[in-house]
Amino acid sequence: MKLIFAAAVLALVLFTADAARACSCGGTPTTCGSFEAAEGVLIGTVLRVENRVAKSNNGREYITGQVAHVQVDESFKGVKSPEVIFRSYSSSCDPRYAAGQRWLLYAYHGIDDTWTTAACDRSTQLDYAADDLLYLRALPKSAQKTRIAGQLRNRDYTPLIGVKVKLTGSFLTREVFTDKNGVYEAYDLPPGKYLVEPETPPNLKLNFSSQAMVTNARDRRWQEVEVREKGCAVLNFSFTEDTRVTGNVFGAGGQPMPNVCVHLLFKDKPKDTPYLGNCTDENGRFKIDDVVLGEYVLVANDDGRITSDEPFPALYYPGVFEKEKATPLTFTSGDKFEGFDIHIPSQKSTRTIEGKLLFADGTPALRETVKFVPEGMDDNMDAQSSANVDNEGRFRLQVLEGMKGTVYGYMFAYSGEYENCPKLEAIIKVRHGVMTNSVAVELNRDYQDLELVFPFPKCKRARE
Repeated sequence: MKLIFAAAVLALVLFTADAARACSCGGTPTTCGSFEAAEGVLIGTVLRVENRVAKSNNGREYITGQVAHVQVDESFKGVKSPEVIFRSYSSSCDPRYAAGQRWLLYAYHGIDDTWTTAACDRSTQLDYAADDLLYLRALPKSAQKTRIAGQLRNRDYTPLIGVKVKLTGSFLTREVFTDKNGVYEAYDLPPGKYLVEPETPPNLKLNFSSQAMVTNARDRRWQEVEVREKGCAVLNFSFTEDTRVTGNVFGAGGQPMPNVCVHLLFKDKPKDTPYLGNCTDENGRFKIDDVVLGEYVLVANDDGRITSDEPFPALYYPGVFEKEKATPLTFTSGDKFEGFDIHIPSQKSTRTIEGKLLFADGTPALRETVKFVPEGMDDNMDAQSSANVDNEGRFRLQVLEGMKGTVYGYMFAYSGEYENCPKLEAIIKVRHGVMTNSVAVELNRDYQDLELVFPFPKCKRARE
């Protein structure tokens, strides 16, 4: 079975495209705090970049750092030269410079009259610095006031304009609106804690918020921040399209197909598609939501490898193997496509292996795993199969017909996990993976009532 890893990305650095590839940090730095801490703050244009290169053991070259020559376009603090040099060291926390880029840089003195940036600061390419620029260009007055600010953007970094943001404190409630860059800001607030709640624009839904200062979110629609005397807080919000497609996958015999992975791919540029996929549940149903606007094809088993769960090559909606015959789906704002069923016209036959997984004393081995491992490998086929044991100790594997291989039970255990279990402890000293007896099978028929037995009785967990 394929495994789908949902990427729930929480942006704890800056709310910028550049920061999305940067290191993970413990919180979002504030604008006023970054300005106060930095030794120099400037807007600059990268004139040229020198990459420092090293060779790995296999002779391949890789970049170990950069020296960027930067023209100073505007200085807010500590920089008086018309041109400066920045060094970076190619860690995930360092900027990646390229000639022609414009940057807002919170700078610190480095070696040999060069400058550098700090890990997890607010340095960013200028296109993503609208919030900072409002504060910096309002100095020195902005540094004498309290300030809560942030940006509202769609997932593709499009700013959300004219959206109301409500700030609620113990003694004051204020409403502000985002500007052309999606930035909201409020000055002269009494020090204290504030709930920050943006309105949700039509056909969108909240994806995540980046946290600053104090966070106590009992509801995803708002976050709590704290602002101190002459201090500031920053809280950014990201929204996604409230779009989805749902449907079912039916096998060649009309039966629901569980564990089939379904994806949306851009019709013309499939490799540019963000991850948009899900696997069918036990009833063969799937749902893909937060779909970026565009034209797609809907495909089941997109990598084309034939498996026990997906005994067919790549298949396109509504049920064709040729991509050019697929019916495209065009998503516009707010679209919710229901009942987009995929019917598999033909598929390889499968057989079932059923039985019980037991301990040596006959007790069912609940929540453990049974595996089928085939003889040999095929680049276009993956005949391995696994299943968890149910509450009665029974298992059921679906395996491609005609395969030969072995079936066995498996569990993972570590020393001291169980009490008074000398046979298990003896096995653990050799390996942590514990197996039952193996049974050779040839899938020209179904198998029922197989018994797989661990070579030790059921033992009590030490911490139960």
